[in-house]
Amino acid sequence: MTRLNKIIPKFIKITGFCFFSLSVWAGESCDRFYREPNIITRVNYGNVLYKSVPKSEILKFDKLHNPDKTMGVTVANIEIKYDFDFDRYKVGDGVCVNLSSIDFFVGYPSLDVLIDSKYPVDSCEYNAIKNHEKQHVNVYQKELKYYGNLLAKELRNIIDDLGVMYFPKYVTEKVVAKKIDKIISENTNILLLREKMETEILEQNSQLDTDTEYLRVNSICDNW
Repeated sequence: MTRLNKIIPKFIKITGFCFFSLSVWAGESCDRFYREPNIITRVNYGNVLYKSVPKSEILKFDKLHNPDKTMGVTVANIEIKYDFDFDRYKVGDGVCVNLSSIDFFVGYPSLDVLIDSKYPVDSCEYNAIKNHEKQHVNVYQKELKYYGNLLAKELRNIIDDLGVMYFPKYVTEKVVAKKIDKIISENTNILLLREKMETEILEQNSQLDTDTEYLRVNSICDNW
């Protein structure tokens, strides 16, 4: 059984309040400070963690295919995180900001496989459940290989098109991060890729959690 939490970008830096201007004068004034940023993208396939937990912890996840028959669940959250550096340039009453570098991380911080603690670690039942959940892990990582690279490419395009940002007052790292967050989280292509990835993962995982598969796993161990 698997559970894909709603895919929402989670950023390292999301605090602060953003002030920005669309002033033509500001844009023209800031353009002269543009320097091409160093953009790095990394896809993180996640550290797979197997955990024995009470059945009640597994049942906390909604939309399980068959809660009564569920003996394990794989949980993953996709995240887009980043670190960045930037240069400030004072102009008139405002500040021009040029990103000098940005390092993106796209993927899973971890892939948590929760197995009913009723079955001791390394018992026949535990291993049967674990092997089934490995199929779900493979789905998550396979789809991330495809969509993660597309997301990384789109993130590069966003930064390439960003140019120099103008702020009408003194700017901090938090303010710049808030601006970048807004641009990424509202980007149509990012939203579409996230939606397609979520749909594909849910469909493939549902194909693994059939009554036939339950009977197959249940038939492996004599004590079941």
